[in-house]
Amino acid sequence: MLDERTREILKLTIRSYVTSGEPVGSRTLSKAMDLRLSPATIRNIMADLEDAGYLAQPHTSAGRIPSEKGYRFYVDNLADSGKVRRSDERYISKMLAESNTPEDLMSRTCHVLSTISRNMGIVIAPPMERTVLKHIEFLDLGEKKVLVILVSKTGLVQRKLIRLGESYAQEELNKAGRFLVDKFYGKTLTEIRNELLETMHAERLLFDRMLSLLTAWGESLEEESRPTLDAVYLDGTVNIINQPEFADVDRMRELFQMFEEKGRLVKILNECIASCPPDGVKIAIGSELGEPSMRDFTLISASYTSADNNVGFLGIIGPTRMEYERGISLVGYLCRIVGELS
Repeated sequence: MLDERTREILKLTIRSYVTSGEPVGSRTLSKAMDLRLSPATIRNIMADLEDAGYLAQPHTSAGRIPSEKGYRFYVDNLADSGKVRRSDERYISKMLAESNTPEDLMSRTCHVLSTISRNMGIVIAPPMERTVLKHIEFLDLGEKKVLVILVSKTGLVQRKLIRLGESYAQEELNKAGRFLVDKFYGKTLTEIRNELLETMHAERLLFDRMLSLLTAWGESLEEESRPTLDAVYLDGTVNIINQPEFADVDRMRELFQMFEEKGRLVKILNECIASCPPDGVKIAIGSELGEPSMRDFTLISASYTSADNNVGFLGIIGPTRMEYERGISLVGYLCRIVGELS
């Protein structure tokens, strides 16, 4: 446990570094405290914090910067998220009120997250397997590939590419889509899949080709409990360029490739979502993200519940040197608003 004076020095060090991006010296902190403590006293406290792993010194003659352990302590014990600023509330209200589709709502939410936080916004659509069916179509793409287009009860459109063992005429696919809508409107895809498989196995001779189609679809649904690439919305990757700690060109190229491909990013999100509490905001810092190239990043995320009780996720990704209080309050606030609107 850190005493009150040491906690104050750690808190001021982190806030100063977040603002400036430069290592923090004892004289800077002494001035910030109106000289209540001398630079020499503060240097000793900072040295103790470094020995305990809360601060690091990039160069012998430089000041200190927070370590991952320091940020974690700050988030868990020092940061007060507070309320979203009134100006931010007005901006959020205006932006989201203009959305006219669920996809537009997610895209706008993502943009709001990145704009206000000045980091990268991210929104994950609810998983397809728990989506309540309103409409579905199967489109033949040739080469035994079929595109599934699903419209949920809330109006969210999701797409899934499936591969089949044999070719299907478009008319067969149209009949399958009409059959599903007529018989299973208002049910989740998992419920539909289970009922169909039971029925199809019992009447295999009559429904053999539809069974093959739906079995392939059912197998793809088993992967849907975690977000797919098409369900991930990103906005604001350019914000990262402006951060001084990411001036290394090669490193930035690696990060942007990951953001563009989304694959590795989805893997990171999968792990964070799996351990995310059902309520509240989760903060994953540095090595907690499980990806070496993300060692200097933080993910602040939370889950939202749509009108049909489906769950999605939203959050921001930025450098560990971020405004935690503002990010936590922003993610928590938008989580509630998006849940009400979706």
